[in-house]
Amino acid sequence: MKEAIITDLDGLLADVALADDSETGYSPIYETAAVGGEPELIGYRVAVPVPAGLYRPRFDKLAYDEHQEALRLHLSAVAAWEALPEHERSEWPQQPDVPAFWVEGLTPEEIASLQSGTHEISPVEQLQADNALLLLDLAETQARQAQTEQDNAILLLAVAELESRQRQMEQDYAALRLAVAEREVS
Repeated sequence: MKEAIITDLDGLLADVALADDSETGYSPIYETAAVGGEPELIGYRVAVPVPAGLYRPRFDKLAYDEHQEALRLHLSAVAAWEALPEHERSEWPQQPDVPAFWVEGLTPEEIASLQSGTHEISPVEQLQADNALLLLDLAETQARQAQTEQDNAILLLAVAELESRQRQMEQDYAALRLAVAEREVS
């Protein structure tokens, strides 16, 4: 399990959730207002890690989509390069640069006001920050718990298999002793 970031429509971090390790990229989140109503796009679930050092992380969906297209084109170029006879091949196709998928969501002025120390944290902002830290801690704890449960299940299965083998060996041993006893009697 790993952490996935829930963003609003602008790509700004709104919440944290657990995601399967195989989940990549981003996916839309829809909400249905009423029974039979049309689903409304309310945000995205992003399975791309957030780098440290951002005051207010914002996911750049356009940069991610453009990079995915560049990767697709690169793979096509590699396939075409590999299809050529060796004597006709030029240099290996250059892999596209990886852009920053997470960017700063605050303006330089907002960052400057934070850095100047004149901005006092309101109780609501402190609670929001504490809540975000608790959510991150909870997600990490739940991921560790899920991994521990999976490890325990694997160990229990291994114990059950060993016990089954032991019972089979005991039955085989008893059958062998019975056969030896029958031969001694006859």
